[in-house]
Amino acid sequence: MKKILIATRNNDKFRIISELLSSNNFKDSIFYSLNNIEEEITDEKETGDVIHRSLQKALNAYNNIKAEYDYIIGVDDGIKIKEKMIENVKDYIKSIVDDKFLAQNEKVFIVRAYTFINKQGTYKSIVTEIPFEYMKLQEKIDISENSYPLSHVLSPIGFSKVVTQLSDEESNLYYLKYSQSEFDKVEKFFNNVQ
Repeated sequence: MKKILIATRNNDKFRIISELLSSNNFKDSIFYSLNNIEEEITDEKETGDVIHRSLQKALNAYNNIKAEYDYIIGVDDGIKIKEKMIENVKDYIKSIVDDKFLAQNEKVFIVRAYTFINKQGTYKSIVTEIPFEYMKLQEKIDISENSYPLSHVLSPIGFSKVVTQLSDEESNLYYLKYSQSEFDKVEKFFNNVQ
């Protein structure tokens, strides 16, 4: 049974990532978040693109946690709109949710970088791009109380509902459709270095 730490305090992000990973490549694993550990880790200011930021998060946890994990995973999200990559999604959330930035059915990609670090400090980074279409917000939400406010306005391709209306299984299968090949690369990489 592998022990895997996902270096996040965001419970929604932890749930999504652990469900994705446990669906296939990391079935026999126990997942932990930063909320499950005793050590205090100071969040460092993130810089660079999503890959670099996921690496920073993974290294920060790896260098500051005494407990041993088979893998520590840093995760960072961005959004690609009109072929432009935006790392600081938080700066655009209000405009997007308030229907001031995207056109109805406009295609966007949630770009998620993962960095996996094993016990020996060897790491592998991957990036997934999940396509969505923008749908105007149907009900008022409090952005500050939502871990993923964009999930109220983004619809998976081929669906007529937004992410928050999907079942956990529908959501997981959709993310896996665009992520599985990258997770396979991680597994292959670490099988070759061990």
